[in-house]
Amino acid sequence: MLRPGLSWFLCLITLLALQLPAVNAEGGDNLEKGTFASLDQVTKDKHRQLTAYLDRMCALAATVREDPVMRRYFSIKQRYWQLQQEQPAPPEALSAIESLKETLLNHYLNNYLAFYDILFVDSSGYVLSAIRHQADYHKHLFEGERAKTALARHLMEEPSASFVDYEFYNVSDEPSAFFVEPVIEDGQQLGWFVLQCAINRINTIFTRGEELGQTGEIFLVNRKHQMLTESRLDLGAGTLNRYLSEENIEGKFAEKQGHKRVIDYRDRVALTSFAVCPVMGSEWLLVSKIDEDEVITRHYLENLSRLQPSLTQSLGKIPQPDCPPCKLPTKANIVDMDEFRRSNDTPLITFGVSTCTAIVVSLKQEKAYLAHASVQDRIYGAGDLDLLDYMLRRIRRFEIYPYQLRSLEVVLVAPHLESVTGAVEKLVEAGILLSQIRFLHCPEAESATVFHTTTSGQTVVQWIMGGEQKPRWQRAADTPSLGESVKEIIGFNKTKT
Repeated sequence: MLRPGLSWFLCLITLLALQLPAVNAEGGDNLEKGTFASLDQVTKDKHRQLTAYLDRMCALAATVREDPVMRRYFSIKQRYWQLQQEQPAPPEALSAIESLKETLLNHYLNNYLAFYDILFVDSSGYVLSAIRHQADYHKHLFEGERAKTALARHLMEEPSASFVDYEFYNVSDEPSAFFVEPVIEDGQQLGWFVLQCAINRINTIFTRGEELGQTGEIFLVNRKHQMLTESRLDLGAGTLNRYLSEENIEGKFAEKQGHKRVIDYRDRVALTSFAVCPVMGSEWLLVSKIDEDEVITRHYLENLSRLQPSLTQSLGKIPQPDCPPCKLPTKANIVDMDEFRRSNDTPLITFGVSTCTAIVVSLKQEKAYLAHASVQDRIYGAGDLDLLDYMLRRIRRFEIYPYQLRSLEVVLVAPHLESVTGAVEKLVEAGILLSQIRFLHCPEAESATVFHTTTSGQTVVQWIMGGEQKPRWQRAADTPSLGESVKEIIGFNKTKT
């Protein structure tokens, strides 16, 4: 019988499956094809949302051409600026202009709030007015450093209506795009309405990745290979701050749409669906992706009754290569039975793991936990203790950010198989993928000494053998993950690219 917590987790997976259908047929090829088909649907849905948003913005921008309030304000501000070049404006003129600005602001709030700012630019490139009065207010866009911006280049080279793709705009200190609408009177172009778009509205569309579970995401890439939208998985990958592989991105632009198995910008193997989106003279690449490791774990959970016994049986056959003898740390935090301890720098060590189970949970070279669970623990079935559950809840609530869950590494150590099924259930229930879990096993050993060095991120086991046999030594890093075991069981072809 499944634990209540795992039952709820499987219920959540089922709900997600309504949005991202899973393929439960035997064979890794079917699983991969089903995942690509689901990613295709997500790609189409996001493409539709993006197109609808851009169409609305384009239509709204076009209305400014015939907007009498906007045209009148442009004309008055241009005449006012020309008169100021000849003599200072009288007080009553200043008062009238301020009143007119208030009217314009209310008109903007009621009609054009979807735009971050609106610039009123005359044909010389001078910014007559703007809603937000930023650093480009009352400046010449065609002079100095401002002449190097994408906006200035477009106004000088393409004076007709156009769209200026997203680039970093120093004035706003963030990426911006612009809809440019010419101001024409009696056949003469007087200047432009420049409607500025921030990236936040598009980010809102693309950073919601609930359809793709824990590791899935959808993002846009421009022709310069920059991520145009934010990553929901990497807080450091802000808009236009990350360049992606030229080979990967150019290949996708060339193919227009399709599927690829890639090593992504986080060095994770991912399955991707992609499509090129024409955007008013520009091109963006829309990419939907999910980690292969999550696909495998999800498939395992959805077929738990069939795959769990196969995985447990295979654990005793996982290659367990020896490593050269290591020196036990002389100064370490000792973990006793039925307890766990945490460390940032001092090694962690526990002795006498025989009928018990040692569990290491670490985050790269930053921090680590070591637990020593006895047969009274619930990972063995019924029991009064729940050491792993308590440790995982503490880690998730107080030790890591949600996006760091994917970076945790877990090592289970036991000379037996009695606890591994229960431990794996709790780990996947907490969102740990099978690829993050390794199991070190030596049924011939009497007990094990387990230590983890946080500074190196390395877990080492000394197996104490019976009689006069020398101890065996193993490193966790040399042992395949449980994800690799499940791939072997279901025949998932990990060599495809």
